[in-house]
Amino acid sequence: MDECLSCKGHLEETLVSRVQEYQGRWFLIENLPAWVCPQCGEVYYTPQAHSLVLHLVRAGTTPVRVEALDVLDASIAS
Repeated sequence: MDECLSCKGHLEETLVSRVQEYQGRWFLIENLPAWVCPQCGEVYYTPQAHSLVLHLVRAGTTPVRVEALDVLDASIAS
C-alpha cells in the first residue's frame, strides 16, 4: 500500500500510538507499525498490526507503565 485512499498522498511507514477498547478497558498501544499519509493524516493498519493489537490486549500483557487521563463528556458540553 503506498497511496492514501482519502487524498491520494504517498503513505509513509512509521510507528504510531493507538487507543483500543477491549472488554470495557482502554489500552494505549505505543510503537504500533502503520502507514500514515503526511498530507491528510489518515492512518492505515496492516492485518499484522491488527493481530498484534488483539494479541496484546487478549493476552493480558503486562503494561510498560500505567497512565491516568482526564475523561470528558461531550454530551454535557455547552
